[in-house]
Amino acid sequence: MFAVFQAFDAGEFYPDEICAPSPEERFTRPQIKAIYGVLVKNIFIALLLVTLLGCATTNHSVAPPPLSDGVWSGTLKSVMTRADDSHEDGKSDLLIASCNGVVRIWAGDGDGAYRKLGNNYVTHSYPDSHLIYFLDAAPKQPDWVEIQTYSLLEIDSETAVLQWSRAVNNRDVAKSDEGRYFFSQGTTRLRHLSQTCDGRLVP
Repeated sequence: MFAVFQAFDAGEFYPDEICAPSPEERFTRPQIKAIYGVLVKNIFIALLLVTLLGCATTNHSVAPPPLSDGVWSGTLKSVMTRADDSHEDGKSDLLIASCNGVVRIWAGDGDGAYRKLGNNYVTHSYPDSHLIYFLDAAPKQPDWVEIQTYSLLEIDSETAVLQWSRAVNNRDVAKSDEGRYFFSQGTTRLRHLSQTCDGRLVP
């Protein structure tokens, strides 16, 4: 019996002597502790990786904030370049209306009236940074197609800056004509006129 206790204390106790391993196959207590330590370390690393991956997935699933509600106003100064490389300066008053992530853009006609630009707006947002664009075309046959993009950066609750571009493809015009296509681009600073939804501008 005393010999049994001695074997147990040495970490070499095997109750069934018939199945006892050879001396070369036995693990001492320090070896068992070392193996246990490695297993615990590996399990900890695996759990940490799973947690970090879960956090990354959660962060990407959070929707970025849309453009702040209300009406933004500014005067866009632009330059148009025609197919023959001729240029023309332009200027237009703009209203950009936002309500619960829905955006509509209105252009002034110079007499105080405004008309809505385009349809089927697409908006992509990151914090205080927004890309708004749409494609439009002749309704019955696409003799002309145009693309407009608006890159809007919110500087603070009252101010934003805007970069605008437009491309028009007049498919029914002869390729030698100066109006076969043209590009326009411009920038402006916007003021936040109101911070509530306006049902007249975003129905």
